[in-house]
Amino acid sequence: MNNKIRNASVQTDNAIQRVLQAERDAEQAILECEQEARQIITDARKRAQAINSRTDQRITNLEMRYGHKLDREIKAIEREGAAELRLDANNRVDADSLQAAIEDLAMELCLADE
Repeated sequence: MNNKIRNASVQTDNAIQRVLQAERDAEQAILECEQEARQIITDARKRAQAINSRTDQRITNLEMRYGHKLDREIKAIEREGAAELRLDANNRVDADSLQAAIEDLAMELCLADE
């Protein structure tokens, strides 16, 4: 009987060692998963920052492009207005005609985007 007790004790010790090893393996797997999750978060933040940076650059480029276009349009309107003003000055426009021209110009500017 003594031999049966020793065998049971060895089996019990082996079972305990397997359980302890399984716990260590599980803890290691958890640590690896946590590290992988941290890396995924870090990578996602880097990608988000890169996307944000590219978006900011595109916005800046568009603002510059349309700013230049707007400047050209304003200068063209000023040139046209100056030419019309000289012509009107030569024709000695009365107050009513001047008011109508101002209203026409205002309407044209308001409808320029349409």
